[in-house]
Amino acid sequence: MASTPGALQDAARLDAVVAARRSGTQAFFATASAEWDALRTDLFGARADLAAALALLDPSLVVGDLGCGTGALTAALAPHVAQVHAVDASPAMLAAASARLASCANVTVTEGALEALPLPDASLDVAVLMLVLHHVPDPARALREVHRVLRPAGRLLITDMRPHAQERYRDTMGHVWLGFAPEALGAWLRDAGFERMHYVPLPVDPSATGPALFSCTATMMPMPALVVA
Repeated sequence: MASTPGALQDAARLDAVVAARRSGTQAFFATASAEWDALRTDLFGARADLAAALALLDPSLVVGDLGCGTGALTAALAPHVAQVHAVDASPAMLAAASARLASCANVTVTEGALEALPLPDASLDVAVLMLVLHHVPDPARALREVHRVLRPAGRLLITDMRPHAQERYRDTMGHVWLGFAPEALGAWLRDAGFERMHYVPLPVDPSATGPALFSCTATMMPMPALVVA
């Protein structure tokens, strides 16, 4: 059947249509490449790529958004994981988070400080500290508490400011720390029981007015093997 004259003509027509469409696509990108980022943002939003990338997460994960603020990150994570525990010390922030997350059946919103998390031991697969550590007077203590609530092989993600000199943030926004260098952060993480720290300076957004940011991941140190005499 596939070798009949009619079938061969149909296949040739299909190949011609595909080639024409491919040629049109190539012509579009040849003229639009310089403006593609702006065009894609206009069509689909500024970071549709990052929103879609969250689907790479393991859907069985239990995540802690620790210092969740108004719940923006929790809302982004919730469709892709089993559960998110959103914790914040500010009742006003939690009220806004509760309103935003009301439709998310797999989210809990709880008041609590990083130094005394309202979570059981070994209850999280992943903990996220998104732009919160600079508000904490004792980061080392907070990281030990995060270690407590993570399961074996659990992972920690910290996003915060690189060292900067904006002293006014102490008064205007209650910042305790003016950013974090990798050396100091690494020492706190090791003391808290984490290993394999990976500190990455993030690209600077030209439209942003605040200090440059970093991301830092770390993993729970494995428990020492039990030796039976």
